[in-house]
Amino acid sequence: AFVIIRYTTPLYDTLAKIEILDKSQDSEMALPTAMTIFNRSMINIDNEVGRLKSYLINSKVSEKLNSNIKFYSEGKILLVRQHKSEFFNDYSFDVNIDITTISERISFELIFSNSGLSIKSIDKSGSIVNSHSFESFSTYAKNHSLPFDIEVRDADLLKDKGVINKRIVFEDFESEVLSLISILDITNPKINISSYQSSDQILISMQYENKLIAQDYVNSLISAFDLDGILERQLEYKNTINFVESRSKFLEKELSIIENKKQEFKKLNKLTDLKFNADYASNLMGNYNSELFALRSQKELIILLQEEININNYSLLPINFGLNDQSINGLISQFNLLVKERDRFLNSGAGLKNPLVSNISSQLDNIYENIRLSIDSYEKSLAIQIDAIIEKESELDNFYSDVPENEKILRSIERELEIKEALFLLLLQKKEEASVNFAVVKPTIKIIDNAMSSNSSVFPKKINIIIICILLGIMIPILILFIWFSLDNKIHVKDDLKFLNLPLLAEIPFLKDSENFLIKDLKVSSRSNLTESIRMLLANLSYVLKKQTANTILITSTIKGEGKTLVSTHLSKIISYRNDKVLLVGTDLRNPQIHSYLGIDKYASKGIADYLFMNDLDWKDIVIKNDNLDIILSGVIPPNPAELLNSKKYSKFLEEAKKIYDYIIIDSAPCLPVADTVQKASLYDTTICVVRANHSNKDTLQYLDENKKLFNNLSLVLNAVGNSSAYGYKYGYQYGYN
Repeated sequence: AFVIIRYTTPLYDTLAKIEILDKSQDSEMALPTAMTIFNRSMINIDNEVGRLKSYLINSKVSEKLNSNIKFYSEGKILLVRQHKSEFFNDYSFDVNIDITTISERISFELIFSNSGLSIKSIDKSGSIVNSHSFESFSTYAKNHSLPFDIEVRDADLLKDKGVINKRIVFEDFESEVLSLISILDITNPKINISSYQSSDQILISMQYENKLIAQDYVNSLISAFDLDGILERQLEYKNTINFVESRSKFLEKELSIIENKKQEFKKLNKLTDLKFNADYASNLMGNYNSELFALRSQKELIILLQEEININNYSLLPINFGLNDQSINGLISQFNLLVKERDRFLNSGAGLKNPLVSNISSQLDNIYENIRLSIDSYEKSLAIQIDAIIEKESELDNFYSDVPENEKILRSIERELEIKEALFLLLLQKKEEASVNFAVVKPTIKIIDNAMSSNSSVFPKKINIIIICILLGIMIPILILFIWFSLDNKIHVKDDLKFLNLPLLAEIPFLKDSENFLIKDLKVSSRSNLTESIRMLLANLSYVLKKQTANTILITSTIKGEGKTLVSTHLSKIISYRNDKVLLVGTDLRNPQIHSYLGIDKYASKGIADYLFMNDLDWKDIVIKNDNLDIILSGVIPPNPAELLNSKKYSKFLEEAKKIYDYIIIDSAPCLPVADTVQKASLYDTTICVVRANHSNKDTLQYLDENKKLFNNLSLVLNAVGNSSAYGYKYGYQYGYN
């Protein structure tokens, strides 16, 4: 738990929350729909989540932040990831390559020492590709092949340490982007199913080893996501602007053509404004009619005046009768004054020959002639004016006849011009609207919470690891022990022998090899665990033996090495201390061991095998004396031990020995692998089978369970109790005598 907590790179949870704004609600004039009436969102959250986790947006964020360039500080064991701002207190760093083209991992080990800066390039296999050395902590002053430049301006950089190791790693850009996408967790935090309302908020979280890096990435992702939505909306307006600009240029050309056509038509037909011209012509026609009427009236008056003054009889001429020529009117007035003066002279008695009268008559003749000439001249002038007006009226009549057709043609031109102008103005309006919307497009999201990181790491969880490791520390040993015990088929404690349903006479403690087992060292006053356990065996044996004298006790085991010789030798020795005559016979003719407990050579004396094989040898001659204990060794190992022990001579030997000894203890061979013991098992009063803890197998003990009837008074002794200490089984006899 300590190693995991100490050396596992911690991960911190960085969390941000945004709300997606429904662009269908952007227009204030938007008509309500079934979705808005029932307060249903038009936003597809799954689509927005897909955009947030898209490679396109995340690659833009990674390119902006140089996410595939990682800064590390080297510790004694671990590399610690650092934010760019944490790398050094005061430094400059510039990348000289396009980071999006990096397709293979390469790291650069930076070593800062008193001699300057050393940079080693290491490929993904860990091999050094090349190295660079700089006299100062700057790479700007020297040409090199590094993909970056760095300059550290921290004066106290080596104050506490003589050498500082840093590392800059350039990762595969695509792999880094995909890696960042994989740790992004984007969810819809709340869905109210009962009211059929889904939240428009999105929760963006990521678990990362450095808080600042994660916060920068999440905040940049939100900005890129918002900008992507804004650009998407701006694209609509941009397309509108481009369409309007291209269409307006075309309409502008068409308007120019139509206006030129209108200009040529008006120029050809001498029109400024058809309606104005028609009104003007109408007014002019009325004026011409009035003028023509006046001129013709003047002409009629002139004709009447000519008829009136056709004869000069010195009579008064008509005046002020509507004639507009003032010169004629003036001459007539002058003529009438002279006529009146002549008549006054004549009435006063002067004759026609009177000089005054003659003079006046002469003047009247001259004036008359002038009047007549003026009338002729005025008449001609009137005729000319009348002809001119008639001609102009004729022109006006032609104009009026062409007005409907010209009006039709001009209206067609103007209608086409109006349509094009209206369309042109509409497009210009739409262009301005799109330009305004393009410039002031609304954001697509609302930031509820900027990226914030947890104070404590979410991985590894210290308390969880401690609890898990405590549980593992308990469960793994229990599981191992359970498997160990489940697979273990050996005898360890007396409870393991219950399936045999045989009496257990004693438990012999486990003895180390260094302990002395020689029976000559066994004192009657000894209080060792072994001695006490043999005494317990002897005490319990008294309940098994049926006779008070000549008891034959067979001590055997199922397999080799279970301690039957230890039990037989020590049991014999303890019985001998009671002044009972005891004979210990070694009938294990295959692997005799009694000599080792006597401290003598195996062949120091003849044994039972020699007695059974040799006809002239008496068994009493081969008895070895050990205080009150008589011992017969096994002797030379014969080739046919089973036949020897099954012989009548061996039975005769037992019969003879019973008459001499109180106890005859037989140290036999194991009963399972050989038939030596089983053949004469019925000759013995009691059989003790020695079972060794942590050695005897339950499967082999099944033999005893199946062949109980072959042995008389079969009972058990559990040897080496405490040998299974790894299992928790130990010898438990204690004596508290003071």
